[in-house]
Amino acid sequence: MTKRKGVAQVLIGLLLVAALVLIPMACKAPEEVTPPAAPPEEVAPPAAPPTAAPEVKKLLGIADIPEIENKTPIHVALEAGGSADLQLPLVEAFSEKTGVPVTYELILHNVQYAKLFPELAGGTGAYDTVVVESSWTTDWGPYLWNVEELAEMYDPGGLPSLYADISGISPTMLRCASTRDGDLKGIPYYTYHQVDFVRQDVLDDPTEQANFKAKYGYALAPTTTLDELYDQAEFFTREKGELLKGEPLTDNLYGTALMLGAFEINDVISSIIWGRGGDYCDIIRDDKGKAIEFVITRKNKEDLKFALEYINSMHKFCSPGCDTAFWDYATSQFAEGLTVHSPFLYISLDQWASTVEDEVPGAKITIYPTIGKMGYVGNFYQGVTKASENPEAAYWLMRTIACYEFQKGIMEEGWSGVRTDVYEDPKYQTEEWYRLLARRGDALHDQWTYHMTPEAVNDIFYFNSSAAGKIYEQQIVPMHEAVVGIRPVDDVVDELVKAFIDLQTKFGDLPIREE
Repeated sequence: MTKRKGVAQVLIGLLLVAALVLIPMACKAPEEVTPPAAPPEEVAPPAAPPTAAPEVKKLLGIADIPEIENKTPIHVALEAGGSADLQLPLVEAFSEKTGVPVTYELILHNVQYAKLFPELAGGTGAYDTVVVESSWTTDWGPYLWNVEELAEMYDPGGLPSLYADISGISPTMLRCASTRDGDLKGIPYYTYHQVDFVRQDVLDDPTEQANFKAKYGYALAPTTTLDELYDQAEFFTREKGELLKGEPLTDNLYGTALMLGAFEINDVISSIIWGRGGDYCDIIRDDKGKAIEFVITRKNKEDLKFALEYINSMHKFCSPGCDTAFWDYATSQFAEGLTVHSPFLYISLDQWASTVEDEVPGAKITIYPTIGKMGYVGNFYQGVTKASENPEAAYWLMRTIACYEFQKGIMEEGWSGVRTDVYEDPKYQTEEWYRLLARRGDALHDQWTYHMTPEAVNDIFYFNSSAAGKIYEQQIVPMHEAVVGIRPVDDVVDELVKAFIDLQTKFGDLPIREE
């Protein structure tokens, strides 16, 4: 019994020990198992500090031209005449400021197309900038840099600085210097928008008013129709010794002075056609507004014939010198008191025409819109050639010629600038500046705001065709021959239409057809 008891006691003891060990283990909370960690997220490297936006700064004058890295000499074409006389000191100052040698040629307008276009098309690099008549823009566009592209490359302020600068220029003028697709090819510096110059003192004279009313049955007043212009041209055509305003004339007086010579006659014809709501052809556009073809309609031909016949009918009221007259002769006729009307003349001539007030006692000039209020529109600008070896310097010279300070200075001297921010300066809305600046600004504001708007220019053939320059040049001689009576108008219309189609077909990038 004792042995069994001892064994049992040993077994019981072992069981107790096991219990003491196993029970706490069974009662112990299970250890927390940490779930596997998600892979760490990729952290972007620290961003570079943001680059400061370029400073938007207008090019006000010579002092604002940035450092030009390319010092290669440039050669530029400038229009001969008064505009070049004012630009030459600026060109010299530009060269001194930038360290870029600049040479130049003075080229008469009537040979600019023939002289400059072959150099452009041939890519000769003879010129770094050329002077462009804006109706050639789509024609010359492939050979000129886009101004926006140059600004992105060379202006420290980029496009914002360019846009801040040209915001002071008439949108109409910028559209004239842009291609059909809206590429700006230069910055305008001068406008020759057409207007009518009138001897207001003659129109206001009581004797002249009474005699005119007795003959024509309506009041003598500023003309609003071509019929009224014809009547006044006839009425005021008088021989030496006849009376004007009750005083005997010391020279023959002509009712009008027109540019009939083989140079600018198509500007006169264009004004009449546009004033009738027409053009040389219609522009056909797709549903997105993109031009897709040109069509010469019956109305286009009728408008052309009407304009040629009208000017031919006015021919007899002009001085014989007008048969070969350019703008200079027509303006001199007015300035010397030898005519009452100089219609379809360029507003850039207002300072010369205004001298009639100094030459003729009691004379007073007024500037009116052309009949139909759609006078020939456009400007001159410098364009940077793609063949230039220094487009950087050429770009800044182009910008400087159109900059605020230079434009303001020459506009104060009577130059026909395009910067509306100068015309709108309160300083010039005074009697002191009326003759030199404000009168022209008022006339141009009316035209560019209500009549020759960018939208109107956008529908004119000259500003949409890549053959426009060649067509413009071809029109001159036949039109001259029609208006002075050398050839029948019908023959000239037929020739013009045929040449129009031939040149557009050969050199244009849009098709053309005749209805």
